[in-house]
Amino acid sequence: MPEAVIIGAGPAGSIAGLILARAGWNITIVEQHRFPRDKVCGECLSALGISVLERLGLCDHVGALEPAILHRVCLHPSNGNPFQIELPKPMWGISRSRLDRYLLDQAVLAGARLLQPWRYEGIGESDSQPLRVKLRNLEANEIRLIEMPWLIIADGKSTFSRRGRSSSADLGIKSHWSRIVGPCDAIELFGCHGAYGGLAPIENDRWNAAFSVPTAMARESGGDLQQVFERLLADNPAMQLRFAGARRIGDWLASPLPRFAVRRDWPARTILLGNAAAAIEPIGGEGMGLAMRSAEIAAQMMIYSKGVWNPRIAVELQRRFMSLWQVRQLACRAGGVVASSPTLARIASPWLRHNRPIAQAVLNWAGK
Repeated sequence: MPEAVIIGAGPAGSIAGLILARAGWNITIVEQHRFPRDKVCGECLSALGISVLERLGLCDHVGALEPAILHRVCLHPSNGNPFQIELPKPMWGISRSRLDRYLLDQAVLAGARLLQPWRYEGIGESDSQPLRVKLRNLEANEIRLIEMPWLIIADGKSTFSRRGRSSSADLGIKSHWSRIVGPCDAIELFGCHGAYGGLAPIENDRWNAAFSVPTAMARESGGDLQQVFERLLADNPAMQLRFAGARRIGDWLASPLPRFAVRRDWPARTILLGNAAAAIEPIGGEGMGLAMRSAEIAAQMMIYSKGVWNPRIAVELQRRFMSLWQVRQLACRAGGVVASSPTLARIASPWLRHNRPIAQAVLNWAGK
């Protein structure tokens, strides 16, 4: 029976584990956090991810978790000239705590073994023998070494990549809200000076607010994320209207925002998925979808290989991941630059309003 260990039980790790376990593989999923857990994320599932759920027969079940159905994007530059465009295909607004718990449960029901809370602490170097994977039980502080012919890293950050983590100078911050006055079928994007953010409904009449801000802004605010948010709020009149009378639910969360193209430094017998493979500008809401689709591609290729590792597998996966990520990276990076520059937004907004077919074509080109 083919075997693999998967590091990380987010959308990428759980989807890979589910597909492989259904195919009869002996799968071990290692996750360092107890679920349900919250994390920095825009919490919008793109059509790319929804299509993966459809192929796995899970779409109706996730739909029963009552995600918000998002049909359009509303852009609010800081100069107050809004623009709206329909999404080619709907997106879903759903919390990571709910979606990740469901996907992990499905992987376990399919036969995957779960180690939680355990942490991955590295591997021994070997090109020909099974990998010796070092794991630590975070409650009992037990160290365990297991041998596996395949290692999948889906930890969201590629901590153990040989090149290390590729962080940008930006920080992602996120919180949940209630009593938002705004459309219930739209993702709203707000531009600010040097920053941008998104607001979208999720399940249970809650809203997710997530922002990309310069690390320097957080430093100037003494690490007070509420103060950072208030600075952003003062910079965008439309944001002020949306959050008037709103109530924040829970704490602000923060995480560095990495940006890098598909990695080429995969260790032997190792596959990187999702943000471990490449990190995209968050403005496009494609992170979860890319994680799930990359997991589907990798799992299918592993099954096709019948469990036999070949270095060409990594090369082919990198090629396919380049195709998956490249255009989205360019489009989302451009969108992030325009949204965080009032001057560029002032130029782009009227052009987009008067060239809607082109704007729609750009969304299609970018994978929407």
